[in-house]
Amino acid sequence: MINTAVIDDHEAIRIGMSAALKTQPGHEVTLVAGAATVDEYLERMPDAEVVLLDLQLDDGSDPLVNAERLIEAGYKVLVYSIADNVRLLRRALAGGAAGVCRKAEPISVTIASIEAVADGQVVISQEILAAIEGDASYVAANLGPREREVLALYAGGFEVPEVAERLTITENSVKEYLKRIRVKYTNVNRPAASKLDLFRRAIEDGIVPPVEPHQ
Repeated sequence: MINTAVIDDHEAIRIGMSAALKTQPGHEVTLVAGAATVDEYLERMPDAEVVLLDLQLDDGSDPLVNAERLIEAGYKVLVYSIADNVRLLRRALAGGAAGVCRKAEPISVTIASIEAVADGQVVISQEILAAIEGDASYVAANLGPREREVLALYAGGFEVPEVAERLTITENSVKEYLKRIRVKYTNVNRPAASKLDLFRRAIEDGIVPPVEPHQ
């Protein structure tokens, strides 16, 4: 049973999404009255597993901070938005959000995305990835083709020896590529000291392929 909560500054979205989830087998919903902000939500700390988080709340809060706070409190975060602001999408993903689901998508897609996030997957459509990668206003790290390949595999869960084997290069070469990648991200004020940081940067740059929801 997956218990989902909704944080949105539009009451109609909170009530409507909650009503839709209640009709789905294997799903429960926690409707937190007035939870139009992360502050209001965390004051109550409901027993939910996945939080559908609106990208742009009326309190002007940073999506990165919102995602980080919810994750720190033990929730999995799925951005639920019209997804028209790429900069804010990047912020939410950098904060650890496990995916993005557009409000214009059919409810069946939203349900599948919730289930995938609850299962520990990353859910980002090719459309969203294309929008992220095509955002010319973003300061990119300008990774080379081989660096992108290394990052995609490493951030996608493969260890250094596995990356080396798949790309038919030495382990030392993989380590050197990862070192260069970290330097490039640091140079554009997007540090990536840990593997988790590299995963977030790869998501931000549309490098890691999305994990499709289970059908």
